[in-house]
Amino acid sequence: QSLKSHMISELTKSIPGVSFYGETDPDKSLYTVLNVCFPKNPKGNLLLFTLDLKGVAVSGGSACSSGAQIGSHVLKSINADHTRSNARFSFSRMNTIEEIEYAIEQVKCIFKNVLIEK
Repeated sequence: QSLKSHMISELTKSIPGVSFYGETDPDKSLYTVLNVCFPKNPKGNLLLFTLDLKGVAVSGGSACSSGAQIGSHVLKSINADHTRSNARFSFSRMNTIEEIEYAIEQVKCIFKNVLIEK
C-alpha cells in the first residue's frame, strides 16, 4: 500500500490536473491497482507507448478488458473521461520502491519532454 500511496503523492505533486479513478484511501482500497487519469493532451496516446519503450509495464484499460479492441466497460461505468489518457499501474509485494520511483520519473519525463507543447 505504501508504494501505491507514494505514486499517488508524487504524481499529484508533479502533474497538474492528474486524477485517479476508484478509491485511493489506503484504508478503503486494495494496494494492487491504481488507475490514473492524466490531463487532456493531443499527444496523450503516446503515453502508454512511450512508457512501454522505457520498460514500464502499464495498461490503458481495466484488467477485464485487457486485449480488447473496444473501450473498457468498467471505465465507461465509472464515467471515465475517454478524452484523457488513462493508465492502470499494478503493484505486488514483489515491487520495490526503486521500480516505483523509476515509473514515476518516466511519467514525469514523458510529460515534460513529449506531451507538453514546446
